[in-house]
Amino acid sequence: MKNSIQHIQAFLTVARTGSFTKAASELNLSPSALTVQVQQLEEWLGIALLDRSPRHVSLTPAGQEARGPMEKLLLDLDNIVAGSRDLAALRRGVVTIAALPSVCAGSLPPALRLFRERFAGIDVRLHDVVAHRIHAQVRAGDVDFGIGVRARLSHGLDFVPVLNDRLCAFVPLDHPFAALPRLSLEQLADQPIILTGRDSSVREQVDALFDQTRLSMTAGMEANYMSTVLALVRQGLGISVLPESAADSLEGLQRIAIDHPGVSREIGLISRSGTTLSPAAQRCFDLLSDELSDTSSN
Repeated sequence: MKNSIQHIQAFLTVARTGSFTKAASELNLSPSALTVQVQQLEEWLGIALLDRSPRHVSLTPAGQEARGPMEKLLLDLDNIVAGSRDLAALRRGVVTIAALPSVCAGSLPPALRLFRERFAGIDVRLHDVVAHRIHAQVRAGDVDFGIGVRARLSHGLDFVPVLNDRLCAFVPLDHPFAALPRLSLEQLADQPIILTGRDSSVREQVDALFDQTRLSMTAGMEANYMSTVLALVRQGLGISVLPESAADSLEGLQRIAIDHPGVSREIGLISRSGTTLSPAAQRCFDLLSDELSDTSSN
């Protein structure tokens, strides 16, 4: 039935005021127009909602039973409208992001702090996961968007590049390499290298670098988290090759550039093709695109 919300509102106003005249005045309708709306609602439902007499209007048993659910329906609708307007105005909402651990530990937190300052009512939930899990979570709709590598980007996902991530060597301060400005892969190949787990994109890139140059890498210890890898390097248990932003602090470490073209990788925002982000997620996506790109260019 067309305009059913108005018809329900007409019935509820008559029920509350006990008068067609009072209800019509409150709704800015003529009494005849209000009567027609209530009659159409009764015809649509197939029941009489009101008992009418020249001096009094009362609810029928069916009207009494229908009144509560109809009031709840209008209240729920008001809440939906108010909530949608809040979301559109970015007064509240939730944004869920999957991102590489190296990005989570480096350039992402300052950008998220800026987002929180501008949109305090929006909650951000962050999943720090390896690259292939980012792709899977974005595709499954478990997150709004991801921040990961372009490499092996699968069908159905869009990629917006935002920064270049360079691999560097990390060595303890007392290591002979610590005084050198740059290192070659040949120099690194002779050292025990502490590696990240085999499911990480960093490990995949390091393995590829040595495979492409046909160098045999001397594998040392292995750990899942970059913070653990760096702690092992600080103890002199080997050196490591990690993103340049991997270390929160260089205390006890020296970071050295690697002289090889394959040490850079492109990182970007990953979203599902052909889908529309929520207003909150879109604003976060846009802000991160700007802020991370600015970080990369500085």
